[in-house]
Amino acid sequence: MKKIIFGLILFSSNFATAQNGQTAKFDSLTHAYEKNGYHGVVLVAKDDQILYEKAYGLANFEKQIPHRLTTEFKTESTGKMFTATAIMQLVEQGRLKLNQTIQDLIPELEIDKADKITVEQLLNHTSGLQSPWDHPQFSFKKDYTKEELVKIIKEVPRAYEEPGGQMFYSNSGYKILGWIIEKITGLEFDAYLRKHIFEPAEMKTIRHLNDTVMPEATAAQPYRVIHSGKYIRMDETLGRKAGAAGGWIAQTRDHYQFMLALMNRKLVSGSTLQTMISGNGKSPGGSSYRYYAFGLETYFNTGVASTLLVGHNGGGAGFSVDAYMDTSSKTIVVSFTNMYQDSRRIMGNYFRIAKGLSPDPVEPLMWVRVYDKVLEKGMGYFSAHADSLLKVVNVQPHPGMFAMVGDAMGAGGNDELKLQWLELGAKYYPEEPMLQLYIGDTYSALKNSAGAKAAYGSMLELAKKRKNSGLEKKAMEKLKQ
Repeated sequence: MKKIIFGLILFSSNFATAQNGQTAKFDSLTHAYEKNGYHGVVLVAKDDQILYEKAYGLANFEKQIPHRLTTEFKTESTGKMFTATAIMQLVEQGRLKLNQTIQDLIPELEIDKADKITVEQLLNHTSGLQSPWDHPQFSFKKDYTKEELVKIIKEVPRAYEEPGGQMFYSNSGYKILGWIIEKITGLEFDAYLRKHIFEPAEMKTIRHLNDTVMPEATAAQPYRVIHSGKYIRMDETLGRKAGAAGGWIAQTRDHYQFMLALMNRKLVSGSTLQTMISGNGKSPGGSSYRYYAFGLETYFNTGVASTLLVGHNGGGAGFSVDAYMDTSSKTIVVSFTNMYQDSRRIMGNYFRIAKGLSPDPVEPLMWVRVYDKVLEKGMGYFSAHADSLLKVVNVQPHPGMFAMVGDAMGAGGNDELKLQWLELGAKYYPEEPMLQLYIGDTYSALKNSAGAKAAYGSMLELAKKRKNSGLEKKAMEKLKQ
């Protein structure tokens, strides 16, 4: 008996030591993010045990208000997981089929191609519909009626003509899924989610914003860091109310509770969850892949070695939030930030530690590193020594990098510098039509119509060379304006 007790004590001691070691690694990673200019709240759990929960940085830059574990964030497109789960509940109950069309379910909408767009295509973004905010008159601050939104969705051109094409992210598609839920159940969308998603998952604080700004007392404010010495508020794209495409106000615990309930089959059955994760058996498979399934982004061996991550990112309006799970190890990571960025890398680093792997090094945001160096050296010097200076800041040149840095320069109010930067990018990539589009738009912002026309003309010729009809059409539209 004494040997058994001694063994139990030794096991408990070793387990506690291992836990403390893991906590120290999580703390070290969080400190690195805070030191490098990041702000947010992170939660790591294994099934129903929270391993780590930490608030870091500022919820309010101007008033120097720190984050708390209970800070509320705008969670944006993570809400698509809720909508997709609700749809699959109805499929599971036999009240809805994946191959039913919009015409079958809500013909009164009179959406283009409604007789061909299926529920499955709405779920995995292959309907060809775009998003309401692609309409030039759309305002995030307005609380639209259903009729107004339908009109907007119908007026936005399709991304491609025939449904079932390549994945094209469609917020309009998820708006329609919300109306399908209402049509089948007879309940308002909010009421259905509250009863069948939020309450069963014990999501206790998730709610609507019901305002055009984030509340200072309880919530984070939205920001975009331009460079080390400049940031801007991003209130202008804060939507007043959540919907089927996302936009809920929540704490990290809300999203943890959802992922836990989804993983443990409290919301749908195991077979239905597998259908959601695989996109009805259409995930590409192979040694690594990224695939958008049914309201779930899936990443296998991409970012975290030999791991299938399932969840969703929400980005926009100065927030970037992530809620993902690894069902094989029952690990969940929720990372909320009040910064404009792609925060999936943050989520991935906490997963790595949870799985006993080393995290990737933490650096300031890519465009911040580059912009800082441009300001330090001057644009002329940077252009002449771009290869070596990009290596100094650990950035690989590619068209997207030039676009992102240029976008930060424009957002910070320096269109002249943005133009010089994009023209440097065009020297690196003279055959890239998108860079010519950005150059043309920047000339337009600077009221230089001749420069804009020349850039759009170059874009058109490059698009023709690539046989990209979509970009050809875009270039011709720009030339007509």
